[in-house]
Amino acid sequence: MLIANDLSLRRSEKNILRNVNLQIQPGQIVALLGRNGAGKSTLLKAMSGEFHGNVQNSDAQLTGYISLNVTPLEQFTPQQLAKSRAVLPQSAQFSFPFTAMEIALLGRYPHGGGTSMNDRLIAMEALALAGAAALAERDVTTLSGGELARVQFARVLAQLRPQDTDHQTQPAARYLLLDEPTAALDLAHQHQLLGTLRHLAKEWNMGVLAIMHDPNLAARYADQLAWLANGTLLVQDTPTLSMTPHIVRTCLGIDVEVIRQSGKPPFAMPA
Repeated sequence: MLIANDLSLRRSEKNILRNVNLQIQPGQIVALLGRNGAGKSTLLKAMSGEFHGNVQNSDAQLTGYISLNVTPLEQFTPQQLAKSRAVLPQSAQFSFPFTAMEIALLGRYPHGGGTSMNDRLIAMEALALAGAAALAERDVTTLSGGELARVQFARVLAQLRPQDTDHQTQPAARYLLLDEPTAALDLAHQHQLLGTLRHLAKEWNMGVLAIMHDPNLAARYADQLAWLANGTLLVQDTPTLSMTPHIVRTCLGIDVEVIRQSGKPPFAMPA
């Protein structure tokens, strides 16, 4: 598991995170919900190791404990960490005319450089899983925001794809951290990306933490919802148990009626 225990973070004398306890289980999706400025992106960065070791941010004062598969995060080398977890940031712009295939191949760099034929096959598979195979030879500076988001999604899939030998047994647990992965996507591609995540979480033994803003979309695909308000994690539990009018109002600032139907995820409707 990827675990944060009693995690707090201060930056420039401001408390960003307060005593957060969060668990990401392999094979499951956890959707992180909260208002703008609640600390969601900071928490995701902390869970990724951005504030640990040689890459720590000097103005961030982090306390608490983060472990990945029982090992403290600070004990990983950058390459070891890159083989065990991948991060999809909110956005990334490219100034040079890389092809989509070359971007996907960047995900293979921790595994030896991304120059082999096998790496190219994995990158093409990742592009297909991301719904971006047709973009493989396109210049990424010419892509729309949604197209580029799918190419970046392919990059992290290529990074975390299990080795072929892993298919003989359960793959080693890996973790994918995504900051608003559906923000640039149209409705069809939002559902495609989340459906792919749900499938691969099980097949690849991959734990997923995804920052989302739509609680109904999150409830449809996530195994658990984690609700953050002013740097404090109020609850992490299944959509059925955690989505209540009080929690939605506290974390998202809107009054809702939560509709519950047997066999379906809860649905929050503005009151």
